[in-house]
Amino acid sequence: MSSLTDESKKSLCQSIAGEIALSDDPGKVMRKWREKFQIPQKDLAEYLGISPSVISDYESGRRVSPRIDTMRKFVEAIVSIDEIKGGQIVNGLTRILTREIPSDIILDIREFPYAIKSEVLCEYLECEVLANSEMLSQPIYGYTAIDVINAIVKLSSDQLLKLYGATPQRAAIFTNVVSGRASMVAIKTSQMGTTRSLKPSLLIIQGPKKVNQVDPLAIKIAEVERIPLAFTKIESVDSLIKALRSFMSKEIATITTS
Repeated sequence: MSSLTDESKKSLCQSIAGEIALSDDPGKVMRKWREKFQIPQKDLAEYLGISPSVISDYESGRRVSPRIDTMRKFVEAIVSIDEIKGGQIVNGLTRILTREIPSDIILDIREFPYAIKSEVLCEYLECEVLANSEMLSQPIYGYTAIDVINAIVKLSSDQLLKLYGATPQRAAIFTNVVSGRASMVAIKTSQMGTTRSLKPSLLIIQGPKKVNQVDPLAIKIAEVERIPLAFTKIESVDSLIKALRSFMSKEIATITTS
């Protein structure tokens, strides 16, 4: 079960509800959060005691903007359903949102139920390792997929440090990367002025069409900072997120049948 405190759960719910309420398209945001929590419409509808068509109508905009009590029930439901499943999404989100990181920077997030070797995730995501391949046997306990453009534009150095501080023994997956230089420079500069090493245990970048488009300086920084760096050949963000969301079910199935 989730290890959330009442206060952290309240903060998480307020953050999600606030994003829905302030959006010009609340139904679209509701759908985004439902999918981020990996909850089918029918499961959410069953938990709420309503028809799946009601969920669909809200998400498609066929129903008027949801009332405050509707948003509250929706948010509490997706959080509660995840807690029933073990709280893997909730716990991961709490790591990030309690550090004042805007939620639109986080594309997907998950806590693993057990440790996974970095090399297993790299193989599943069709990665080519660019730096520190000898470190891929180390365990990771989850991943955070980040919109790197939003992160670099919107976050201060202090917030970047908090973001990386929320990903120890986890994989950070940067999407929409151009060459990797800005991402690695941001990681390096965020470490300056601190005695603590706050950086991901694995960094996977998505965006460059070919591996030779990754900036050599990005690879050099990764080597110096001792961060395993990998390039995924999955070209679209949507396909990458879909692969991430299917990863643990495939991994568990493999272990079960082996």
